[in-house]
Amino acid sequence: MEGKGEEVEREKERGDVFSPENLFRYFRFGVFVILMLLLLVSVFLFYFFTLSAISSMFKYEFKPLVQAIFALCVAVVVLCSLRWVIASGRK
Repeated sequence: MEGKGEEVEREKERGDVFSPENLFRYFRFGVFVILMLLLLVSVFLFYFFTLSAISSMFKYEFKPLVQAIFALCVAVVVLCSLRWVIASGRK
């Protein structure tokens, strides 16, 4: 089984690097990277704005408990997402 590096080297030797299929693949990869960066920024903003909302909605005594529950929910979602990504990568 060949790696991506060997495939790119073979394409360079054949002169197929700038073929329409490869350019479209590079374009899709660039769009994917940009969208992932936007998603990362929005996830951070959501997390911090939610913590701010928790601070303003709950009494002082319950704020740490609600923040801990929220952090646990975020950790569960992240772990499930990572598990899905790893499982889909093995197929």
